[in-house]
Amino acid sequence: MGTQSGESGESGESGESGESGESGESGEFIGSGSFTGARARTSTREGVVGRWQCPEFPRKNYVTGPSALDLWSPPVRIRILEAEMLSGIYYDDHPGGDSVCVWYQAKGDDLPGQPLVHIIRPREKDFYKQLIYLHHYAALRMERSGEIMTEITNILSFLGAVGHLHASRTPRLFELLSLVLRVTGVIEMRVKHALACRRAVEFSPQIQPMIATPGHGSLPSGHATESFAAAFVFYALIRRARSQSAHISQGEQTFIQLMRIAERIAINRTVAGVHFPVDSVAGMVLGWTLADFYVKRFSGRGDVKTRHFDGRWFDDDFCYEKVLARSYRKHRDEDSIPQAADSDENITEGGDDLDIPVSGLLKYQWDEAVAECKLMLGPPPDVQP
Repeated sequence: MGTQSGESGESGESGESGESGESGESGEFIGSGSFTGARARTSTREGVVGRWQCPEFPRKNYVTGPSALDLWSPPVRIRILEAEMLSGIYYDDHPGGDSVCVWYQAKGDDLPGQPLVHIIRPREKDFYKQLIYLHHYAALRMERSGEIMTEITNILSFLGAVGHLHASRTPRLFELLSLVLRVTGVIEMRVKHALACRRAVEFSPQIQPMIATPGHGSLPSGHATESFAAAFVFYALIRRARSQSAHISQGEQTFIQLMRIAERIAINRTVAGVHFPVDSVAGMVLGWTLADFYVKRFSGRGDVKTRHFDGRWFDDDFCYEKVLARSYRKHRDEDSIPQAADSDENITEGGDDLDIPVSGLLKYQWDEAVAECKLMLGPPPDVQP
């Protein structure tokens, strides 16, 4: 799959893979920035160009529209699509730093924006109680050290192990999933900033993470957010390539394996000592919601519902199945006074589908990725060639 440098937001460099400092223009041609190469091409031109002859007619401009994406190099195409995916996203921070809401406002829409996800950060006491999980998970560090070190900068190779993903054989599919990681990294960092949650190492000197603690907030986990966002989108692409419905089939082995891989990536951050389990729960809620939003923007398929995660009174481990079932329940303290307005569920979901428009630009990339995925999948097993 190749190294996906910067794909995980936890490295603090999300969205900078391979293009940092290049402004989308350099690094696309071998030797393009070489002083020696520039001089060589200059002297070559001087030796061969001859007498100037003005072209008889000017060349027409390219045809504009989504298909113009085919004209550009992959780094440029990624940046164009990244801007399109982030268009309309904005954030509503609670003045006290206790919660944040991610909203979407469609272009030209006079109606108020639509809330995608609302996250309330855990209390200090909730994080404190979760330290015991990090202590117990530390026993797995030697066993999982190879995974943990690879996952710092590489998520897609793990999800790609499920199949149908190859950087060279399915370049548009690979680009689309890389795009999901980049855009998700931008959004998650803004959410982390709004919630400003301390890392585990700041609570106890005995945590001693096996890797450097990233220089940003703890909740939500970037690895959880990104890996689940990519896993859900990848699954939606596979189902579309199979001409299946857009809805999740939780018992399907492809879905199970993608979820388990994303879950393991998230839990490995707790093993490493840099994340609480509650960070992964919040990350999956955010990644799942963003994936639904992306798929709708890409294809018009599926449903998008507002999701809420209330991290207060959370005292449990991370399990992807419990997030999907929204079965986490608050563990009230003896000295806490439950409020009538407070739900006992940590994760809730709105009943109405959000009205998210399809982007022609994003749909073009989606259709290209689906075509590649169909080629990799081949005909259904019951269809004879």
